[in-house]
Amino acid sequence: MKVVCSYCHRLLRESPGEAVGVSHGMCPDCDAYFAKLWGGLKLGEYLDLLPVPVMVVDGGGRVVAASEQLAEVLHRPRAELRGLRCGEAMACSRSRLPGGCGKAEHCRECTIRRTVDEVHETGHSVAGARAWVKTDAGRVPVTISARPAQGFVEVTLDDEPGPLAEALHRQPPR
Repeated sequence: MKVVCSYCHRLLRESPGEAVGVSHGMCPDCDAYFAKLWGGLKLGEYLDLLPVPVMVVDGGGRVVAASEQLAEVLHRPRAELRGLRCGEAMACSRSRLPGGCGKAEHCRECTIRRTVDEVHETGHSVAGARAWVKTDAGRVPVTISARPAQGFVEVTLDDEPGPLAEALHRQPPR
């Protein structure tokens, strides 16, 4: 498995003989850059200062950082969210279809995916996009906003996260 920096895509390490694929982390240069950018705070610490659940995703829709508040809503450790696609992080049942999140037939209509792509491509913010997350517990409405952030997209859950948190809490363990 290869591990690459989520920001600059530099190869961090390669472990032959382990699982095939790519995982993501952060190289020391990017870590130092973002610490300086946010007044010495690590990206996760910066996101924790925001009053809403939030994640930062790259152009491929992969989570590069998330707030502790979002991790609590999603019932997952924050470190586990890094490298997942948005649908995987939010436990979208369609992310387990062949091809995974972003590749399944339904993903073309996914409001979250389309919003992230639009902001990444245009550099313009989107506010109050209504979306549905298809979980094992049923369809859950969410409202998101997204804005450009240093080549990435900051995605916030705008409404009360209760319905999503409750639906994910009712799901069987993964």
